Amino acid sequence: MRTNAVIDRLRRANPIPTPRAAGDRELFARITSSTGDPRLARHDRSPRRRRGIVVVIVVGLTAVAASTAFAVSRWNHAPAVKPPVTKLEYLEAQHRLRLPPGATWPELEIQPNSVTGKGAGASHAVMASQHAWECYWVEAIRSDDVAGQQRAHAELEQLLAHNVVVAPNGAPEDWAPSPTPTVPYAIWADDGGLQYVKANYALAATGKPQRLIQSCSANGG
Repeated sequence: MRTNAVIDRLRRANPIPTPRAAGDRELFARITSSTGDPRLARHDRSPRRRRGIVVVIVVGLTAVAASTAFAVSRWNHAPAVKPPVTKLEYLEAQHRLRLPPGATWPELEIQPNSVTGKGAGASHAVMASQHAWECYWVEAIRSDDVAGQQRAHAELEQLLAHNVVVAPNGAPEDWAPSPTPTVPYAIWADDGGLQYVKANYALAATGKPQRLIQSCSANGG
């Protein structure tokens, strides 16, 4: 009873207790003939701009993804090989590289259960040859052997020119050149190391062998 009384009071307080009846066609005509709220027109344009931005972003991301895929796909990765393969590479490279008079090839020590990238054996041979010629040059300087100094310098320049490959900037550790060089090669990082070594040799050739001597002491014994 109390609920009905409250509802009756609300109905009596309604200024328009009974809405005027209107047919569907008449109501539709009245709605469609109005000019509309201008605020709705402004709001309608904003989503279009946002959709356009989304499309631009998607296109941009697609371009970035495509360029990244190309950068990754162009890396040539060296397969992993076991110690027997690496040792064979080392031995074969010795027949294609030169050592200075009186030098011998150092033994290649590899853990039996380890793996290395294909070409690592030849790389060891290149580095062994380089360090041997550096020490030969140092000894030639100490003994005033001018011909020996010139020969060592020439051998080292040839080694850097033909048996050293600089990896592209950002390349992974197992990067390998493609096509594969037909000569034994060592891969150096693109960190200025090659330029530094060339500078060492240039200094030694002008009578400043300090850095060459340090390299021999650190790497050649």
